Amino acid sequence: MIAPAMMAGDKLGSELHRRLKSVRREAHHLHAFLRFVALPPVADDAAIMRPQYVAWHEPAHDILLSASEHFIGRMGQHRWMIATPQDGVYYDGKQLIHERRCPETWQTMARQVEDPHGELWLTYYSHIFNPSRLNPKVMEGHFPSRFWKNLPEGPLIPALITQARTGKQRDGQASDIAARRGKKIAHRD
Repeated sequence: MIAPAMMAGDKLGSELHRRLKSVRREAHHLHAFLRFVALPPVADDAAIMRPQYVAWHEPAHDILLSASEHFIGRMGQHRWMIATPQDGVYYDGKQLIHERRCPETWQTMARQVEDPHGELWLTYYSHIFNPSRLNPKVMEGHFPSRFWKNLPEGPLIPALITQARTGKQRDGQASDIAARRGKKIAHRD
């Protein structure tokens, strides 16, 4: 038998279910909005313990340890690290190591890494943005703005929304493609 406080129809049960849903949603956000960046390879003995991929995330709930297990299957035998303002995890290819207090070196590494393919991603993202499908309320529900600051495409989003609202961007590719020089095609007689 379920205790009365656990039933969703009960006042306390309803609050408990709301909180559980919030924590589950935050775990989903970690899976959806985390961006790993590859660290440049180094040729010394320290490279054996150094992560190959790092990521920074700012979760609203204490979900990192349980939610990060998702990446073990996704990342294979690669070494990776996720740092947050509170805690951090490091996977060495065999075991997941959780640090309750994230070391400053992890935080610095995750926040300051430069993505060598960042410009390519930003170009791609700005070109696939579809202004005719913009619905800011739905977008905020599925892609909360609090995550934008930690995503490579985050700085582009406000400008893309503004362009869509003012009608300056009717087609995501039109202005860039129109400005390019085309290839000369030899005329055959």
